[in-house]
Amino acid sequence: MEDDTQLEGKKEQDREWLGDLVKLIVLIWSASLLTFSYVRLPNGQKILDFDPTFIASVFSGSLAAFGLAPSKNGGGGGKLGPQKAPPIPDKGKTDPISGKKIDPQSGKLIL
Repeated sequence: MEDDTQLEGKKEQDREWLGDLVKLIVLIWSASLLTFSYVRLPNGQKILDFDPTFIASVFSGSLAAFGLAPSKNGGGGGKLGPQKAPPIPDKGKTDPISGKKIDPQSGKLIL
């Protein structure tokens, strides 16, 4: 009985190792294709010329499989989900025709 459970445990470890290896290969493949799509030779010719949108999604998915997220420009920190915009300070609006202040809640002129 112990031999069977040890054998099953070994098979499970082998499957996990193989799955991680495939994820790593896909990650390296997609990263290299993305890199080559942006690299230009000294004469100005691209090494690979294609739309990298699909490869970028494969790259993001393979990063997510490892629990990582690509960072965005501006120091997003790799946070996923919607980001809140900073609040806009209310300066108080005035009607351009009458010059009277507008109530921010109702939108009516304040007399």
